[in-house]
Amino acid sequence: MAYYQTYGESLCGQSPAGLTQSRGRRVLPFSLGEINARRNALVESLLRCVSVSAALDVAREQIEGMLSVTSISWQLGDERYVCSDASLSDHTIPVSLSLDEQPFGRLLLHSSRPVNEETLGCIRRVLDVMAYPLRNLRLLSHALIAAEHDGLTGLKNRRAFDMQLQEAYARVSRYGGQASLLILDMTRFKNINDTYGHDVGDRALVKVAEGLTRCIRQTDSAFRLGGDEFAVILPETPRQGASRLSDRLVEWFGQHPLPVGGGEHLVLRARIGMAQWQEGESREDWFRHADQELYGDERSGGHRELGRLA
Repeated sequence: MAYYQTYGESLCGQSPAGLTQSRGRRVLPFSLGEINARRNALVESLLRCVSVSAALDVAREQIEGMLSVTSISWQLGDERYVCSDASLSDHTIPVSLSLDEQPFGRLLLHSSRPVNEETLGCIRRVLDVMAYPLRNLRLLSHALIAAEHDGLTGLKNRRAFDMQLQEAYARVSRYGGQASLLILDMTRFKNINDTYGHDVGDRALVKVAEGLTRCIRQTDSAFRLGGDEFAVILPETPRQGASRLSDRLVEWFGQHPLPVGGGEHLVLRARIGMAQWQEGESREDWFRHADQELYGDERSGGHRELGRLA
């Protein structure tokens, strides 16, 4: 049995009853039974998804056979999500989504060949169930990001640090290699708050986060552990690499003092402790060695001074 669609109509949001046979209308390339089977299978798979990327993956699977898709992405305002296995293509086919009768972004199907209106109508019919699952998975993604990030600086927080340090430790303890840990603690931070106010203190913390973000490599991760203490995990990096990061931080903060009003600028200062993971030591020992160096006797020369207060 074939079903039909008036040229220019969208199947997105229509009920099966809206698809009727009629002479003079274009024949759809897929039967209503096949469309609904793909649609129902997509709904079943979406119930098991825990991320937007996973949802896009199953959407791609369900429209295979209708269109050869190299990847799928979802654009919502400034946010863009992509499937896990994306590749370039010659054609980008937009499929608009709606939620409670309001626009809710669009799916972008990337294909090596164009698609005709009839096939696109069938694909829209399959994919129009994506809006609510994408909304829920997006909210979950935002909640997870908020749970692992510091609200003031935007860096990852102590919870994320503990998990990522465990991952780094598990990797080097099992497979070998090198990894280093850098801990940074601002000095005289209380004086900054007392002298200039908590607003300037907050901006000082944000400035430290900016410096860390600009100086670390893509493979490194920066964290705010709490208060005025920060950390960086440097995978596949010996202690010398952590020391070079310390040098970059000293230079960056010296070149980017914090304006505090009245033409005055404050060069931030901090202690830096570093530790390379040593074979046989625990994760806790690794962190403790960096922490001990941070708060060790200044005469030992183990820690680094980051700039000075103006």
